[in-house]
Amino acid sequence: MEFIVPERLEMARIKMQVALKLSDKWQITDASQLHWRKKLKRAAEDCGNVAHKCRQISLEEDKSEQVIRQSSFPRRIAHAAKAFISSFVSRDNDHCSAVTITTVRRFERLADGAAEFVRFVQLGGTPRHHLFFDPLIGHMFAGKTITYQLLHPGGQYHYFNIRPMSFEERGLEAMLSFIYEDCKVPKNSFGLGVMMRLSESTDIIGTTVKCLQLVTPHFKSMVGVVIKEITQLPTQDFSCVAHVEHWNNVHRILTRWFRPDPLCCQGYEHDVMPSCCHEGSDSSRWP
Repeated sequence: MEFIVPERLEMARIKMQVALKLSDKWQITDASQLHWRKKLKRAAEDCGNVAHKCRQISLEEDKSEQVIRQSSFPRRIAHAAKAFISSFVSRDNDHCSAVTITTVRRFERLADGAAEFVRFVQLGGTPRHHLFFDPLIGHMFAGKTITYQLLHPGGQYHYFNIRPMSFEERGLEAMLSFIYEDCKVPKNSFGLGVMMRLSESTDIIGTTVKCLQLVTPHFKSMVGVVIKEITQLPTQDFSCVAHVEHWNNVHRILTRWFRPDPLCCQGYEHDVMPSCCHEGSDSSRWP
């Protein structure tokens, strides 16, 4: 099996997932289309599992070959003889038998049919009108920057800002900044920076809180203060301002630092797991 096989499987999976995402924007009532969608979703999951297994086998064999090349000559001869005999006894360890070309073509046919599925859905379905449960998301998709700042008489200063930025290969991202200064209790002062990828259903504040809850125990006391302050911000007092072009270059630099791989945490295969990927996290980091 050539390395192109997992790549073909991954491309087939992406095509099916795109079709499923597009179908989410339509209200499907036809039973046959609902059944088709269920089958397509299952096929996408199976395709991803097969691609993952295929990559694992390839990586294991590459490591094994590297070890053999670095071993002594008698050991290499013994390994070659064992492999020769095993080829007649069993094909179970042959990665070519793990994923046949027939399996790959089957997933590719399903992926090609996914486009037809979307056309049928659009012909017989009703478009969903996305209601932004988080009002902040509506402003982000409109390309507006949200800002809020307030200086309390008691010496507390709040500064909150969310800037959206759209990339062809990354989708819509937002950079959230929150600065809190307490002149009376300086140890409670903090600065927070979060970058995340957005969808119509993203809860920006809720996602930020979930990320904060993942930090190490060393920051637990500070996290409690941050969560309390950010969840009590008066969203009704937020203002929308025009997006400043200057921030585009800043965002491009920071997004490569926060999330160097645009597919990070989206369930795709990586040759090397990006540092931003850890279980249960959004594509964000504690600054």
